[in-house]
Amino acid sequence: MKQIELVVKNGSINGLKNRMEQFMKLIYNKREHLELLKKKKSGDISRDDCQKCLKYSALTNCRLDWCIRETYLELLEDFQKEKINTFEFCLAFENTGKLTSDIIDIFESNFIILSPDQKVLDFSNLLEEVFDLCQDYFQDLEFLDANPSSEEFEKSKIEFKNSLGKIYLKIQKFLNEE
Repeated sequence: MKQIELVVKNGSINGLKNRMEQFMKLIYNKREHLELLKKKKSGDISRDDCQKCLKYSALTNCRLDWCIRETYLELLEDFQKEKINTFEFCLAFENTGKLTSDIIDIFESNFIILSPDQKVLDFSNLLEEVFDLCQDYFQDLEFLDANPSSEEFEKSKIEFKNSLGKIYLKIQKFLNEE
């Protein structure tokens, strides 16, 4: 999933929110998304339209991530409380993300579209940081041949925990501002 980033220069938070709302209106067109889904289902869709449909689907996936935020938060809390280990956390987090994608596919095949907005995009960007962290962890596992007794592996787990702790604090701060 691609992240949407804005650079704010000499602007206020309210100005940023207004610009993001305008940006969302420009980038997400529910009617066009529905038409593209119909073309896709009929098999009569160009490569460009297919790419646009995928981008729209990624935006709507953000809404579903927001709807199930409690599941993500529960996983984060379980990891912070050491109820689950790093491997279990990453696996469960990624499986939850894959499940949301599968659900979006089912919704869209029935022309049910969830509309994105800025708060869901911001939350999804934070989740993306966690997904990236998990991907890095799994790559470290492969590189270290999953040798749980190695010093490198322990260092990787500590770095993961520290990085995830920082992201978790950002997520809590974001949710408290809501």
